[in-house]
Amino acid sequence: MKPLFIGILLSFSCLISLSHSAQASYFDGMEAYRKNDHQTAMREFRASEDDAKSLYMIGIMYEKGDGISTDLAEAANWFRKAAEKGYSSAQYRLGRLYERGLGVDQSRDEALAWYNKSSRNGNLDAKQALKRMGVK
Repeated sequence: MKPLFIGILLSFSCLISLSHSAQASYFDGMEAYRKNDHQTAMREFRASEDDAKSLYMIGIMYEKGDGISTDLAEAANWFRKAAEKGYSSAQYRLGRLYERGLGVDQSRDEALAWYNKSSRNGNLDAKQALKRMGVK
């Protein structure tokens, strides 16, 4: 019984450690991003690719061309990864790209789907986008 408990405890400790590591990379990435050290920011965000906020920030960097060439298709790819993890800001941004046909084929249906998901997750910009598009 004791070895099983110790194994479970060690597994749990590893999960917590990985979570803190990903979170540290995100925060280190944000610190570098705020200092316009885009190379370090990208490296840190990529080190924590399981974290939705890091995925989102990679999308932002591609969307804005921060330290890399602007690539809206690549931005949409990263926003989708974060959006599928339930990150409302990424859901909103992906909806906006679909609404405008930037980096993806323009699709009102896709835009509405992502705006709805984002809105249900509390994103006020998505709620405004839905109103603007005539959805109540």
